[in-house]
This record gives sequence, C-alpha cells and structure tokens, in this order.
Amino acid sequence: MTVPSPLATPMAWNLVAEAYEAEVVPQFEAFAEQALSLAAPKPGSRIVDVACGPGTLALLAARSGFEVDAIDFSPEMLARLERRRSALGAPAVNARVGDGQSLPFADATYSAGFSLFGLMFFPDRARGFAELRRVLAPRARAVVSSWQPLDRVPAMAAMFGALQEALLRSPGEAAPPVRSAALSTEEECRAEMGLSFAEVKVHPASISVNHASTAAFWESMARTAAPVVLMRRQLGEQRWAQASSAAEAAVTRALGPGPFTFEMKAWLTVGVAA
Repeated sequence: MTVPSPLATPMAWNLVAEAYEAEVVPQFEAFAEQALSLAAPKPGSRIVDVACGPGTLALLAARSGFEVDAIDFSPEMLARLERRRSALGAPAVNARVGDGQSLPFADATYSAGFSLFGLMFFPDRARGFAELRRVLAPRARAVVSSWQPLDRVPAMAAMFGALQEALLRSPGEAAPPVRSAALSTEEECRAEMGLSFAEVKVHPASISVNHASTAAFWESMARTAAPVVLMRRQLGEQRWAQASSAAEAAVTRALGPGPFTFEMKAWLTVGVAA
C-alpha cells in the first residue's frame, strides 16, 4: 500500500503558514491572476477555491467582485486567510476547514473552480479532480496549478540536491528523500485532468523572484518550503544545524554567492465541465 506523502497532511502546512503568508503570497498572486484570467468567470459570479491556503486566489478574486467559497485542511492557513480578509475590509470569502477530496458543496454550483498548488498533493488526485468537476456548473472552467520538473528550475534542483547530500553526510539516520512532484509534466496534467474534464489545455507560467544572495534564498526556502520544514522537524535542531549549513554551502557552490533571479515555473491546467 502506498504511504501518503507527509505533504498531504495539515501539519506540514500549519508549520509554514506564517512564513508562507508573508513571503509566498505576494509572489503567488501573479499565478492567481493568470488563473482567474484563464477561467474567465462572469463578473460577480460565485467561484470555489480548493486547498486555498491563506487565500492567495480567494481574496484576490473577492476584491475583484466575485463571491468565493474556499476550503483547506490546514487550520493555520485558514486563520491567516481570515486575518488577511479582515485587514482588507472583509471581502466576500466564505472559508472553512475541509477535505478537497470530499467537498461540502452542492452539485453544479460554481461558475469557476481553482486549486493552486494544492490538488497536486492530494492522496487521491482523481477524486480531487472529480469533486472539483462535480461542483461546477456546465461549461464552467477549472484551473489547477502544479510545478514543472525540477530539472527546469536549476535553483530548486540545486537546493534539494544539496540538502539530500547534506543529510546523507549528517550523523544518524537520514531523513527520507524528497519525492518527485505530481503533475510535473504536460502529459500528466492533461491525462489526469482529462479523466473528469473536457477540452483540457496546459499553459506554462512563470514568475521571477530576486534574491540578494544564495544565503537569503536558502533562508527563505527553510522558512516557506514545507518539505524542508518537515525535514527540520524530523532531524531535530542539532542535526538540522549541520545539514542546513552544509546545504547552504552546496547551494552557494552550485549557484554562486548571488545576487540572482529565481524563476519559478508552473503549469496552469484548464479544463471545461462538459
């Protein structure tokens, strides 16, 4: 039996919620804007955001006049969403804790559906796609985002390679390797979404993030990247300090001291509820 990824549990996302809100949301809003444009729901209509995190897309959409139902399994992420919602003047986002594989919404309810970097971690992605399709009105579009392969993102490949190398050299039992991301190829995106949706199209998308140094890049990843934060928790602070120092040095060797621009490459997969 396949063991679910630890990234498919709330704990990983509870751990990174604070840093994710502060550092990742401003970056990922560009992906959210592209997703909204591709789905093109009617102005003022009702949409759904599955695995919404701290509300990157949900709040952006609500500020544009949409009514949003949002769901996530991480209470900490939703607490961040609510804090941001209040600070923005309480736009129309109805958020709740729940399972994206079993949505608590009626059939054929929404004019568009989204899951940004969430459904890719579901233990049963086919069920996640099917549930997203179930709650959409006929001919409504859904947009699901996922990461392109690591070999297309040299900074991330260097970071995870360096961390694995450092873990192997650290004393004690090494942490398990980072798993390959799901939905990382166009073919996977098209095939999996195509089980529930028609007219599936896969769009490449990217954003550029500037870092003053590779040290700053590593420090940010150590705060915001759930796989890295989980490794820290598993290793304990003493072993983590050794692994982190070695990984930072390896990343610097691979990328230079910086400054550098980190390009984050994703897929935005669009399907139509036929």
